[in-house]
Amino acid sequence: MEQNENFTDFFVLTAKDFLAEKAFPGLLYAYAGGSVGRGEADAYSDLDLNIIVEGISDHKSENCRFRGQIIQLHIHPAPTNEDVYENPWSWRYIKEARLIHDPDGRHLTWLHAMSDYLDSEEGKSKMLAQGKRIIDEYRGHAKQALSLGRGYSAFLAAWASWIEAVQLFAYFCRGTVADRTLFQMMKELGLTDEVERLIKESSEGKQDLQERMKLIAAYRDYLRSQKDGGMFALDPLNDKLLHKKVERMQRKEEEEDVWLLLFSEAIWLYICVDPDRWLEEHWESLPRELSLPLKKLGFLEADEGLIQRIHTISDEIIARIG
Repeated sequence: MEQNENFTDFFVLTAKDFLAEKAFPGLLYAYAGGSVGRGEADAYSDLDLNIIVEGISDHKSENCRFRGQIIQLHIHPAPTNEDVYENPWSWRYIKEARLIHDPDGRHLTWLHAMSDYLDSEEGKSKMLAQGKRIIDEYRGHAKQALSLGRGYSAFLAAWASWIEAVQLFAYFCRGTVADRTLFQMMKELGLTDEVERLIKESSEGKQDLQERMKLIAAYRDYLRSQKDGGMFALDPLNDKLLHKKVERMQRKEEEEDVWLLLFSEAIWLYICVDPDRWLEEHWESLPRELSLPLKKLGFLEADEGLIQRIHTISDEIIARIG
């Protein structure tokens, strides 16, 4: 693949070949998302392939190996117009959809119609309101966690509110749903001084990069050993995909993004396996050789002052949207 300069075309062809060789009963259409959908694929990209299947009611995700590539396959029931109208912020990712399989062409028409709705005044107004509501919900979680003396959980909820604010800015002011450029975008705007200070505070004297990578792999492996059946987040192939993303960031000398990526991966694993318990309770259920170093991966024990500073950053970002 390294010799193919047009990586997007390469992944599109790979997706078409994958669908041609595999049987998916009830397949209606399929599209690529992520960097392939945006036409920004490079040598470190993977293929996010979404297939829409008739007659199912639940979503399912899994990693598949195909011709030396890892395909992150997401299987969905057929969406309706009402799904998008009612919750447009969750459907913003269709803006980067690149159709791979659409036998009669009608699904391209549907995607264009839904994209037009997202661009409409009604759609944008509802999306912004939904994003702000999510931020308020995270802030409520942070307040509750502080009242219970759970500073780590409070920090995580406040951090989530900041991420949501950045995603809103990225969509409305930069026209992108890509997550990998969020920190650099905020840095260009001069809105990362406090966040960079937090990164430095949480990483000083902590594990080097290789230790952190091994920690994430060990964390995933332990969680997988405790679970019955497969879970997408716990698939060991995700460690390989993580390595590729880190390598890309290192080549671009985006050290803060590396920190954010590994921190986010740890959060993803926690949320997937233990969403109903506070972070502190989750850590207590882990072996000490995991729980202690995980606390040093980027998590901070917040007080009211730190939470308010993070909220202030979020407010500044939202104010830029107008």
